[in-house]
Amino acid sequence: MQKIFVYSISILIFLAGNVSRAQDKKLLKDTTNEAWFDGISIQTDLASFANTLISNGATFSTEGSVQLNLKHKLFPTLEIGYAGDHKTALSQTEFNTSGLYGRIGIDLNLLKPKKDSQPTNNLLFGGVRLGFSHFAYNITNIVQTDNYWGGIQVSNYLNVPVTKVWFEVVAGVQVEIIKNIYMGWTIRNKSLLGQDIVGKPTPYYIPGFGTNTGSTWGFSYLIGYHF
Repeated sequence: MQKIFVYSISILIFLAGNVSRAQDKKLLKDTTNEAWFDGISIQTDLASFANTLISNGATFSTEGSVQLNLKHKLFPTLEIGYAGDHKTALSQTEFNTSGLYGRIGIDLNLLKPKKDSQPTNNLLFGGVRLGFSHFAYNITNIVQTDNYWGGIQVSNYLNVPVTKVWFEVVAGVQVEIIKNIYMGWTIRNKSLLGQDIVGKPTPYYIPGFGTNTGSTWGFSYLIGYHF
């Protein structure tokens, strides 16, 4: 194309060549964007801060995420956070847990855009996540009574390492409140993969999952920015 510009004598041909080249670039750019990538979003969870305040620090967490926008239909998502919990049982046994966690998954936009309308950051979506956390926990002041010999024994388990993996089903909404700034919420059903070994100590709380039960629910209230 450049040789044509250099050796062309006719100004009309020169201008036509430039116009044609500009149109081809615009068409290629529009086709590429329409084909797959339409930006990236960063988010933070406000509900985790609220839970920390309500529990007076007994349970604390902070979480952020990065999300790709593929044609306003698919949203691959990476979520990373830090969480912990301190609980004292009725028997004065204390449970302490803290650690990092992560989730990776994808959301699907369930809203169908109107014909010839511009896509927006308003979404109704469903998705899935695979969550994981490697952390250490403490269980202290476990009082055990020997029914045969009599007497009381106090046991402690300190810095016990463990890895937990779980699966989540996610649903939520997202609304643009100012250009490229949006808020929304998600509700999650979480199910642990694998089971604890019977007879061995187990963590009361799992960062990113919650109370160590087979299945639980979670809620997030998000604010984010779309680039």
